[in-house]
Amino acid sequence: MSTPFDAPQHSGSTRTRLNSVPAEGGGGGGGGTNVDTQRLDEAANALVELRGDTENVDNGADDDCLSASRGLNKHSAGGMAEAGSWATAGSLVTMDVRWGSQVLNLKSLLQEISDKLHTTTGHYTRTEQEEQARQHSITPFG
Repeated sequence: MSTPFDAPQHSGSTRTRLNSVPAEGGGGGGGGTNVDTQRLDEAANALVELRGDTENVDNGADDDCLSASRGLNKHSAGGMAEAGSWATAGSLVTMDVRWGSQVLNLKSLLQEISDKLHTTTGHYTRTEQEEQARQHSITPFG
């Protein structure tokens, strides 16, 4: 199964490798950049979907932790452990608060990355359109 994050398959074409020198020796220039804006959009949209899934999982975890905490204290006095409640119940609530904080951080990161991918797509699309217009304006074949 392929995802928007999978690297495209190359068949016999030259591939770029970071931190390496081309086999022919030398370096620099000549080649163009090819950006698949559709794949950038697919990746950004997948992150938006993952962000929504994260929200759903977080809601389920909240419900489960609070339900377990209430269950532990159901037949006790409630409050502090010294008053007869289960110390574990308070720890579950503390863990749930920490979990929620981490989920908020993750959702923020997913949104930030998604926004940057969409922005990058827009920049590449606009640059490509400007270059096509420039080429069209200087080509005598109209």
